Formats: sequence, structure tokens, C-alpha cells
Amino acid sequence: MEKEINQPGADQEIQALKNQIADLRKEAAKYRINAKNSSAENQTAQEQLKSLQEELALTKKENLLVKRQLLLDKAGCIKSDLVANIIPEDCQDIQLWIDEYKRENGILFKQEENHGGGFKPVQINNLSPSELMNTFIRQAAGR
Repeated sequence: MEKEINQPGADQEIQALKNQIADLRKEAAKYRINAKNSSAENQTAQEQLKSLQEELALTKKENLLVKRQLLLDKAGCIKSDLVANIIPEDCQDIQLWIDEYKRENGILFKQEENHGGGFKPVQINNLSPSELMNTFIRQAAGR
């Protein structure tokens, strides 16, 4: 003897379960879409992070190069942009390296000029070109 399930309460219960299953399927679909989107966003964020890290590394390298060029310029290097490229990456004391390089390759560095600003002989007058010309004319005229 089989019992029939065609009872009015059972049909409503089955329909309610079917509706609940449909709602759960919709919710699961939303979660799958959100998971897919968040994975795409995560991948985009990872790519942006990688790009920023590469840009930071490049900026650090350029900053180091500029600092080295500045030190070479202060040392009087004529071609600091070229010399800065041959400084080893792992150089610990750049100033020492520059001093040694300057001793070995003096031609690439400006010669230090000594103006000797402290000595002035008593007999010599420091005249402007205009004053020198006036003195010459006076002497030529016999005055």
C-alpha cells in the first residue's frame, strides 16, 4: 500500500522547498560572480604592485646615479655622466673610489686653480681696464 503524497500541506511544503532551493542557487551564483570578480581584482592589484615595485627599483637606481654624478661634479669631473656608470654597484665608499679614480685618470678632472688671494705686492696697483687706459694716455701725453 502506497500512500499518496497529494496532501494539500505537502504540496505547499514541496513548493516552499523548491523556492528555497532556487533562492540558494541564486545566492550561490552571486557568490561565484563575486569570487570571480575579486580574483580578477586581486590579479589586477598584484600586477599594479609589481609595476610599482619595478618603478621603485628604477627610481632608486636613478637616484643613486644622480648622487654619484653630484659627487663626481664636486670632485671636478668633466664627464661625470659617463664616469658614474662605471662605478661598481656594490661600492661601499664612493668618495674613496672617486679619489682613487681621480689619481689614476687626472685628465678627466679639472685642474684645481690656486688664485693666491692673500698676497699683494706693495708696488703693484690693481687697476681696471679703464684706469689702465687713462694711465697709458697720461704717460703718452707726458702728464
